[in-house]
This record gives sequence, C-alpha cells and structure tokens, in this order.
Amino acid sequence: MYRRFLKINSLHNYIIKREAGHSKWANIKHTKSLKDDQKAKLFTKLSQQMKVAIHEGGSANPNSNLKLEQVISQAKRSNMPIATIENVIKSTQKDKTQMKSFTFEIKGPGHCIILCEICSSNITKTKQEIASIMKKHSCRYSESGGRHLFDYKGVIQTELPASLSGKSDDDILEIATDHAIECEAEDVTLIDKNSLQFTSDSHSFMKVQKNLAQLEYNIVEASLDYIPVRQVPLSEDDIEICSRFFDKLSNMDDVVGIYNNIA
Repeated sequence: MYRRFLKINSLHNYIIKREAGHSKWANIKHTKSLKDDQKAKLFTKLSQQMKVAIHEGGSANPNSNLKLEQVISQAKRSNMPIATIENVIKSTQKDKTQMKSFTFEIKGPGHCIILCEICSSNITKTKQEIASIMKKHSCRYSESGGRHLFDYKGVIQTELPASLSGKSDDDILEIATDHAIECEAEDVTLIDKNSLQFTSDSHSFMKVQKNLAQLEYNIVEASLDYIPVRQVPLSEDDIEICSRFFDKLSNMDDVVGIYNNIA
C-alpha cells in the first residue's frame, strides 16, 4: 500500500511505502520529476519562505541574511528559476504585507505528535483552517506542547563523490566519517550505494554544506528538519487517519513543513 506525504520543508515530494505487516513509515523514495501543479505549489511555498526570511532577517541580501541564503539555496536545488527568485525578493521589498512563520504542535491519533510549520500573513486565520481539518482526523492542538520531543537539525543529502566510488560500505563510512568531522557535521549515514546523509547542528547548517562542497560532495538536497527523539508505533487505522490528515495539510499553501514521530 502506498501513501503520499509531501515533506515540504525539504522541498521535494516523497513516497512513503508501507508493506503488509510492516509497522514503520519506511522506504522513502525521492521523486525526481515533479508534475506542473506540484512544482507550482512548491514554488509558492518557497516564495513564502523567502518573504518570511526577508521580514524576519531585516534584509533582502542573502550575504547578510542567513535564513534567506538557506531558502535561496533550497530554491535553486529545486530548479526554481533565478528570475523568479529575484522577482520574489524585489516584490517583497515593495509589499508591506508581513509574512510570519509559526510551528503548530498537534496531538494526533495514538498519541503521536505532529509539528506543522506555516508561513502566513494571518496566523490566526491559518490556525482556524487547520483546526477545522483536525476535527475530521482525530487531532487536536497539544496543550503540553511537543517540540521538545524533536531535535532541530540540518539534514544534508549528497551524492557519493567519485573518490569513494567502488569502495566497500565500511570503507565509505570510515572515510565519510572523517569528512564529517572535518566539515563539522555531527553524523553521517550511508543511504545507498550512491548517496550519503549528513546531519549538523542547525547553526552550522550552511557552513557544513560549504565545507562538503569543498570536498567535492554534490549536495542533492538540504533542509532544517525536526527529527523525533523517540518514535511512537501506531495501528493501521491510526496510520490511515494520519495519512489523510497529512494530505489535507500538504495541500494548504500556508503549510511549508510537516513532521511527526510515527514509528
């Protein structure tokens, strides 16, 4: 059975496959070609993030606005045209509408926790719209919060450098671990024969990317993600409810990130 989940903060569409009898969200596969409507939604969310970065960072210059630099880097990897990026920046400087970011903490079925990141000019209105969707999916805003159950980390996926091609998995990890230390990353894992995933502290996110690039790692995608400290197993019925809930959220223009601690 396949369930679609748009992992917006990393700016790409993912397919999450759950095999019969399997209790985990697993086998995440990157979809390299986005349909036109998906790409339009992606660019809309990127544009919103750029607007928020400019308003919150107080500058439209990515050289002096780290958050804006991060979003622009993500936009370029998502093949957003340079002209479109420049137009968003120019229009934001003229527009007096204040875009703000906010993360809602939601308690879902089976006591799972869902973090929903939004970029909106009217957070109250967006909160009400999300509340309406929650009522239909056994969810509610968490009174005790939930962000403390996640670590906020930089997640950087790279292609395997030519220098590591043909080596054994153990050799690849040994060399990549040395590179991770050199680049000030916190950890590295081998995703498959062709790709590695580095994690970093959120504050050194851009620095790690630049260091990896200097070591000839081609960065496929990079994002700041909420990574669960502990995961919660759900029943098949609860997973089905969460899947439908995520679909509804991902179709909202204001929603730019969805995270959960589902095992």
